[in-house]
Amino acid sequence: MKYTLITGASQGMGLEMARECASLGRNILLISLPKENLKVFSENIADKFNVQTDFYEIDLTKDKSAEEIYNWVKKKNYSIDFLINNAGFGGFGAFEEYTLAYVEKMIDLNIKATTRMTHYFIPELKKNSPSFILNNASMIANFPCPYKSVYAASKVYVKYFTEALRVELDSFGISVSLLQPGATPTNDVVKNQIQKGGFMARLSVTEAQKVARKGVRNTLKGRPVIIPGWKNRMSLRFLKVLPYSLLQI
Repeated sequence: MKYTLITGASQGMGLEMARECASLGRNILLISLPKENLKVFSENIADKFNVQTDFYEIDLTKDKSAEEIYNWVKKKNYSIDFLINNAGFGGFGAFEEYTLAYVEKMIDLNIKATTRMTHYFIPELKKNSPSFILNNASMIANFPCPYKSVYAASKVYVKYFTEALRVELDSFGISVSLLQPGATPTNDVVKNQIQKGGFMARLSVTEAQKVARKGVRNTLKGRPVIIPGWKNRMSLRFLKVLPYSLLQI
């Protein structure tokens, strides 16, 4: 029996992706921090969509977290044919105002966790091919973003990492897709950042449910780059001609 493994699955886009996958009859493994109601979400999804679910609570910023998840999956004899690296976080403020601990935590989650999870599960995905990887980057990876410098830089990494892996893994029956959503109001913190942001932040807003639906379904269709929302797709075409002030999120 094959499963989709989703990180950052306790809220927002990750939870919506879990529901979307389950609606397609896919079994789900939810990964997120402890004490975020994963057990309840797991049981609700199983009951509503009549699929198999399980969950594992862990802090993905810890060095051994990906290894622990992999060992748990192997111990349970779960076969993974779809890996969704969704977990990540951002912030808004001048770089010099961030504490070093905050910066390192963002790098650990946005970059290192995605890299480690992918590295551990590629052999499983090869074994269970045809299989899929969806890495959640952001529209922000396409232009300079003052006051979101570390977050934007981390998403640039995810973008190029994903596009390179697509070429490397194609011959093994693994389709790798890049999700580039605009601003997605998943919680009060993000909603506040959108309101404080510039023109591009408000223009790019797309509901989490719509992002999840497009991300999951287009990945399963083998699409290389997924940009939810026509406004986001149009904005990318005009980035080079827009005034710099309009590109600040």
